[in-house]
Amino acid sequence: MKKLLVVMLAMAIAISFGSMAMAKNGLSVDLGLAYNPNGADMGATILLDGEEGAQTGLFGDVIMSENSFLAVKKSKILGAPLIKSADDDGAMSGINTTLRVRYDFLDAFFVRLGFVYDQQIAGGDDSFKLTDNAGLLGTYVTTQKGVDNSANLAWGTALAGGKITQKWTYGYWAIPVTVGINVPVTEKFNLYAGIGLTYYSGYWQLEEKVPQGYMIGDYDHSGTINAIDLGAAAAGKEKVKFEASGIGINWTVGASVVVYQDISLFIEIDTTMAADMSDSEKLETNQGKMAFSSDNIYYPVSLSTQLIRFGASYKLPLEI
Repeated sequence: MKKLLVVMLAMAIAISFGSMAMAKNGLSVDLGLAYNPNGADMGATILLDGEEGAQTGLFGDVIMSENSFLAVKKSKILGAPLIKSADDDGAMSGINTTLRVRYDFLDAFFVRLGFVYDQQIAGGDDSFKLTDNAGLLGTYVTTQKGVDNSANLAWGTALAGGKITQKWTYGYWAIPVTVGINVPVTEKFNLYAGIGLTYYSGYWQLEEKVPQGYMIGDYDHSGTINAIDLGAAAAGKEKVKFEASGIGINWTVGASVVVYQDISLFIEIDTTMAADMSDSEKLETNQGKMAFSSDNIYYPVSLSTQLIRFGASYKLPLEI
């Protein structure tokens, strides 16, 4: 924020001491595109952190991060790998599209109103398969989770060859209003910077599907994890969607150049700060409730971005 203010102050001083070039006043429309490599700011969670919950998952974390399940796949536990294959799809990424109306005035200032839509195009689709060795899985569950030995083989048989899927999705839209200053360097080349407010609304969602026995806990509260608990830990699918909306802050620094009559190309660094806590989401399955030791969960939703945006602008033949 301080750096932005310094840049804007420098531009204002430049205007004060007078460049002979002047900004072209009037109304224009912009269309801009940017690549968002970290949708909903969930990249660290997907790649590195996961979610530990109540530590009832087969390998501890309820939501396994990619580095964790890949490590298990490469490691020998009790003499052999417990995961036989894995697909790591990476962080969610999307195309960020904006359509804006901009008004330049007094040869030095502008105000613009836009609509931004960010749509996921890749990433977030993780899965891994457990070994087919029922005896190995049963022994692991017994030694690591304290399962009654009489349930050892049953638990391993239920888990053998099972597939765990973790599908992440996100999306958001926003309406930014920005005011700023122009520094026309030449008749065709212009630098600009601005700051404003953004109304945002968006979400991230997780759908997880697990086989029978993947969530391990004392379902019947007997004090011992046994075959009865295996029955309660049936295969299941849980989907939760965390949403947020509100007012954030935006700022931008960019440059534009006229390429043909009233058509310009621009490049800018566009930043938005937009985050809030979601409302509570109700968990529907026994596995979900066991995973988090709760019927409801809350999560923060961060739709903040800092993107390099490219686009084109057309100056309308209107006098205002």
